[in-house]
Amino acid sequence: MKEKYHRAITEEVLRPFFAPAALEEIIRANVGQDALRYQFGHDHFHYDNSAFRAGDAYLAEQRRQVIETLQQTGPVSVARAAFGRLTHSAQDFYAHSNYITLWRERNPDAAPEQIDPLLPEILADARLVSGRIYAPLEYFSFFSLFAPLVLPLLPRDSHAWMNKDDPSRPGFQEAYVAARKRTRLELEEIRRVLSPAQWQAWSK
Repeated sequence: MKEKYHRAITEEVLRPFFAPAALEEIIRANVGQDALRYQFGHDHFHYDNSAFRAGDAYLAEQRRQVIETLQQTGPVSVARAAFGRLTHSAQDFYAHSNYITLWRERNPDAAPEQIDPLLPEILADARLVSGRIYAPLEYFSFFSLFAPLVLPLLPRDSHAWMNKDDPSRPGFQEAYVAARKRTRLELEEIRRVLSPAQWQAWSK
């Protein structure tokens, strides 16, 4: 997703739980995942090239870092940064894969707000894929000036065609809702294992 939507989702979900400064630390780490240096060779950061196993492992590592840092009374800034990275990747899963398309097949008449972000049948579906990066041509599609020229030259399984990064893309609304729900689920999963004191330190 584009930065403004990562920021909007993260702020919308987390604002009731985190003090403003703590929330800004999380958001800064979240949007930092889209730095230019992370656009190449970091498919697992964005679930590109169907890097589902590596993406899931990355999420698990960030989750572990949040929990262990807080349980060992480590720097809360480290835990917040890890959670920011985690939420970015989790949000990108819906924007960069065909999860939304597969969900729509099963629920053609459902409202976007009804989407289940972790439906086991879809996660296990052999047809689940994410956009392939066709380097180097694909990289030009990241720039609005070149995108209209490059898009017709790229295959339909490319990131440029499959992404739901902004409202101009089919399925964006469903991807936005799924990303929002997943962000809340990730927060709840971590909060369950923290003591009140650990949660207080992290969120304030």
